[in-house]
Amino acid sequence: MLLAKPAIAFALILSAQISAPRKPAKSARVGDLLVSAIHVRVPQDPSYKGLAYPDRDHVVVVEVTVKNISERMSQANFLPQLKVKPYAEYPWYAWTRVPSGVAKPPDLYQLLPGEERTGAYVFEVRNGTIPVALVLEFRGQKSNIELEGTLENQPPK
Repeated sequence: MLLAKPAIAFALILSAQISAPRKPAKSARVGDLLVSAIHVRVPQDPSYKGLAYPDRDHVVVVEVTVKNISERMSQANFLPQLKVKPYAEYPWYAWTRVPSGVAKPPDLYQLLPGEERTGAYVFEVRNGTIPVALVLEFRGQKSNIELEGTLENQPPK
């Protein structure tokens, strides 16, 4: 009888942990860096003329925080991409024109242990797409940061 009560309590705790819904990851480890998506927005600046095809494309801004979580100075750099629905991945290009009021990408050069930097990546994507994940590639391995619930306003249709 003494063993039955702890076994039942353990079973209840275990079942609660198994059935708990998982929240999408809003951050990912990339080498020595912890990258967190703060939020995603689609700037509605009518004066912005930076698009190659303004009638079919729009920009998506993904704001991030990057923190060095190692015990040494980080020299890591990664290649961000934006995954959208319907399925496509758009690469980030350093030469993409940034709309006014948007932060530049975070400077990751010689990031000290515990140091944190913020910035934004701007992606040029097709109208009618919805951002779903920021994909970070480092040394051939990809990490996804789910963007569900971080979109500030809807992209053009």
